[in-house]
Amino acid sequence: MESSHSDDRNRKREKEKGESSEEECTCHVLAISNHWHAKKSNSAAGIFVDRQLLSLKDVGVRISTFDVGTRHSPARLLENWLKIRCITKQLCPDIIHAQYGTVVALLSVSAGKPAIISFCGADLLPSASVSFARRFLGFFLSNVAALFAKRVICKSEGLKEALWWRQRRATVIPSGIDLDLFYPGSQDEARKELGWATGHPIALFSVGGDAKIKGLDLVEAAMKVVRSKMTNVDLRIISNVDPIHMPLYYRAADVLLFASTAEGSPNVIKEALACNLPIVSTAVGDVPQRLANVEPSAVVPRDPKLFGAAILRILMTRQRSNGREHTAHFSQENIARQILQVYKSVLKLT
Repeated sequence: MESSHSDDRNRKREKEKGESSEEECTCHVLAISNHWHAKKSNSAAGIFVDRQLLSLKDVGVRISTFDVGTRHSPARLLENWLKIRCITKQLCPDIIHAQYGTVVALLSVSAGKPAIISFCGADLLPSASVSFARRFLGFFLSNVAALFAKRVICKSEGLKEALWWRQRRATVIPSGIDLDLFYPGSQDEARKELGWATGHPIALFSVGGDAKIKGLDLVEAAMKVVRSKMTNVDLRIISNVDPIHMPLYYRAADVLLFASTAEGSPNVIKEALACNLPIVSTAVGDVPQRLANVEPSAVVPRDPKLFGAAILRILMTRQRSNGREHTAHFSQENIARQILQVYKSVLKLT
């Protein structure tokens, strides 16, 4: 089923690419990131970057890439800087696009070409997984790089507000999602494919790589409240799932739980919306904006009783949401065209 749908999606992309090739003004972008090496151990690492680059190709942008890796010793930084300068001279891109802040952004703005930085989350917002000194250093590097960037893209208003300066150069553009991959489907079929039992309610929670910042403690406390009233509820905690399989999880579950303490524009929220999965979340990042007018769903305080009560209200009916009605504006195609306008503004092509 997924393979057939993927073939249809690829044919659609080829058709759209052919139709748009004449109307779009092409440019050559060197995308710099640090996630490709991490994909060897986590297939979901930076998947939103890969999908964005693919969608940019579909609207006529020529993309080259450079991976700075995850090791950032002074010697490695110097080596990467020299490599980037060399590649920039060889490829002569029109724009350098840093797909993260901190070291990635700093290397990008010193590459000798007009640079754009996309800030994604932990590059400007607190993370529980690193020390205060390391967080501050990351924020410092991000904001210094922003001084030298031609334009800045932030995934949410909260990230834009976290910039120390140059907010006027920042444009809010969330990551897009593939609406041909994430769409509603049969819950029973999804559960059978995953090997989950049918009949009883299931809450879904993605713990990612940082249980503390994702709010696992709040979720577990809230589920105790839920189980005091509804004993047959199952909590499914997932991590490092192959991205192509995520739609099955959204279709199989009855509610997505999201309890992060710091986020930019979480893709899991948008993906769940596209699959009409109800969501209970804390007021973090742009989630309140995304869940406005979505029913059933709820944005609640970081209180286990209130969080649990919101989960119960949804599980009592097991109704799907109207989330997909609110997803068109962050389709990958729409987001790619917004980014293309940023490229054009930098190159003064408009």
